[in-house]
Amino acid sequence: MKKFFKKFKFLIISALVVPMIFIILGVVPTGYDLYVPATVDDIKEVYEFDNYDNSNVNVYSVSILCYYKISVLTLIEAKMNPFAVLDEHNDFVNTSINYQYSSGSIQKNVSLTNALIAGFKKSEKDINYKFHGDIIHSIYGQTQSPFKIGDIIIECEGYEITEDLNVTQALVKKFGTKKQADGNYYVNLNLNDKYEFKVLRNKEEVTIEASTFLYEVDNIKIPILGISTYPYYTVLSSSIKYHITAPSSFGPSAGLMQSLYIYDVLSNSSLTKNLKIVGTGTVDVNGNAGAIGGVKAKVVAAYLSGADIFFVPSANYEEALEMHDKLNIKMKLVEVKNLDDAINYLKKYQNGSIESRV
Repeated sequence: MKKFFKKFKFLIISALVVPMIFIILGVVPTGYDLYVPATVDDIKEVYEFDNYDNSNVNVYSVSILCYYKISVLTLIEAKMNPFAVLDEHNDFVNTSINYQYSSGSIQKNVSLTNALIAGFKKSEKDINYKFHGDIIHSIYGQTQSPFKIGDIIIECEGYEITEDLNVTQALVKKFGTKKQADGNYYVNLNLNDKYEFKVLRNKEEVTIEASTFLYEVDNIKIPILGISTYPYYTVLSSSIKYHITAPSSFGPSAGLMQSLYIYDVLSNSSLTKNLKIVGTGTVDVNGNAGAIGGVKAKVVAAYLSGADIFFVPSANYEEALEMHDKLNIKMKLVEVKNLDDAINYLKKYQNGSIESRV
């Protein structure tokens, strides 16, 4: 046995050490998150309208998968994959499954309602809705926060939250702004000072005192409260009966495409006939498109699905264009600021007046 070990020592040690190295590389975390293409989903499966034909409407949302703080081995593999997208991990983000589910569910529900309202309004169909306040969809940077996911802020520092005055605007109105080292202006909040809010929690009004903490962005530290909100609406009635089947994906990024789908169905405009329209972007009740995350991976997912056109909000356009040009693909990448931009582009496209990819 000793002679055997001595003769094959190198091979034996290699057989033990090499797998051990791979195991270590597979579990040691890095400071990167990995975004990969997931699914492209037909919005026909989400909204159905009584007595309206959707057979010529071809609008799709796109989703991705995100893996937080990937291992060294996964990082090496990702760098060799042209379709993988890496980003530095933000330690202020809560990555627990329960949190991601709660936050993503609220963002998706807001998205479904906003798209419905925007689509009805643009197609000039009657819809009645009510504003309730600013709903908290994300909490970050604090291990213990007086806020809860789903709280609806109805008052901030004595100012009533309305459609024309959100939480940030109320704080600016009360405390003004301060220029920071990066040249941008932020709400002039003081570290550890307490700020008063009134929220609706499980339909009951609760008064909250929240303090700030230091948040690092672009290598500067600023005091923030650590919450993100959306205006929260509910639909009271509509002139057309509809049915919503909640999709399996989470988050708000399908909003713009949902509103485009609703408009195309209710207006009978056939804007997306004989096309595969994929896109991303949040949407508000007035049809304005907002920024989303993971846009590079979403460009890849749209391309792999055979999309003809990919709509992207202005805030994400340059990032999306970088991936689009890297892949050197024929799919048309179109920058939009709102629902109107997407509709007008499709009208021109169907009329044959658009030739270039942008």
